[in-house]
Amino acid sequence: MSDNFDSLIAAARSGDDRAFRALIEPLGRELHAYAYRMLGGFHDADDALQDSRLKAWRALATYEPRASFRAWMYRIVTNTCLDVLKARTRRVMPQDIGPSVAPGPPMTQPRSDILWIEPYPDALLPDHALRAREGIRLAFVRVVQILPPRQRAALILHDVLEWSVAEVAAILETTDAAINSALQRARAAIRARPREESPALAQRHAEVVDRFVRAWESGNFDDFVTLIATDAVMNMPPWEYWIDGKAAVVATLTSPGTWDGEQRAGRYRIVSAPMNGEPGGLAYVRQPDGRYHAVCLTVLSLDADGQVAELTTFVLPEQFAAWGFPPVLDAQ
Repeated sequence: MSDNFDSLIAAARSGDDRAFRALIEPLGRELHAYAYRMLGGFHDADDALQDSRLKAWRALATYEPRASFRAWMYRIVTNTCLDVLKARTRRVMPQDIGPSVAPGPPMTQPRSDILWIEPYPDALLPDHALRAREGIRLAFVRVVQILPPRQRAALILHDVLEWSVAEVAAILETTDAAINSALQRARAAIRARPREESPALAQRHAEVVDRFVRAWESGNFDDFVTLIATDAVMNMPPWEYWIDGKAAVVATLTSPGTWDGEQRAGRYRIVSAPMNGEPGGLAYVRQPDGRYHAVCLTVLSLDADGQVAELTTFVLPEQFAAWGFPPVLDAQ
């Protein structure tokens, strides 16, 4: 341990809040993203990290400086997430709870009684480890929600964040054998592990977003439609709503209900905002005051061929401000 680290620990133990922040803040992004993977909700991650910081502050006297402070914090965040998961059901997508519906805007009431998976902004992800970014894709976050909480933690810590089996065992306060068994069961249950994305596919993100933005801002979807896979699906939480197949997706995107009439330039403004390691955009709709108001966020999930295999539109206008985007844009 460095002399500076030791001095920060000593100062924090004596009640120096600035020293404690200097210890915690460098880990903030990775711990927040880890809590999101565990819980599937952006605000859940906020709450878990805040609770974990308080627990760490109160438990500093128990920290042994010869141990890794980062691992110590991961243990606290893990236990906080496990406590949360004991008291609630898992987060889901519309595909998890009902059949597909007819094309067009949702016709039912939104379901506030269901815990929906939420998106996560790439801007808050740690800069390091491409593999860790792969493990935040919506498809992966969705599928790990079916795992028992301790299996989920083991899988994320080992397969996504690349902690060793011994390190994961220490974080979860169990044995190496128990972690290997948990990993085996988790992988068998979900049959999905994060994989590195090819450079060519990663470069396609910008093209996909550009064509998505142009489609919505011009009202002409001909170019964007060529990117949509034949078996594409579209989800729209908080409605119990998802549609199946390219034809249904295109019909919905171009529906008069979606456009409040005819497709036309000037109805929507789209701000590029990668989410969950995937291309995405924030949609603003023009209101009678002439300004553009936040309405929804869309994640575009690509298949191995670079086609849009899934569009997930989250109607969470309150998330714009939480992510640092204005809730309203001027007409100009």
